[in-house]
Amino acid sequence: MSEAKQIYHVPVLLNESVDGMNIQPGGIYVDATFGGGGHSKEILSRLGSTAHLYSFDQDEDAEKNIVSDSRFTFVRSNFRYLPNFLRYYGVEGVDAILADLGVSSHHFDDSERGFSFRFE
Repeated sequence: MSEAKQIYHVPVLLNESVDGMNIQPGGIYVDATFGGGGHSKEILSRLGSTAHLYSFDQDEDAEKNIVSDSRFTFVRSNFRYLPNFLRYYGVEGVDAILADLGVSSHHFDDSERGFSFRFE
């Protein structure tokens, strides 16, 4: 991820979450909830040149945070379609999947997101 892009959300327990994935240099991984890209950036930092990360997010706002890396594929879709897209990309199995199912402060801080009554 370009350092010029500012991450709007630093994931809580980032290292602990990614450590739990037991990243292997040549593995195939999925970030089911890409969002601000914090988890994906950390996962990519641990991958070798033959590994790959597939990240999913249906929110068009997440596309602003996509990573320019040959080991990375962004899928703008709900993660419920994860098996379909992995099949499409010829992936027969993955080594770990991360899904951060919470909300971030970004969801509450931006009145356009619709998660906050704070700005009414």
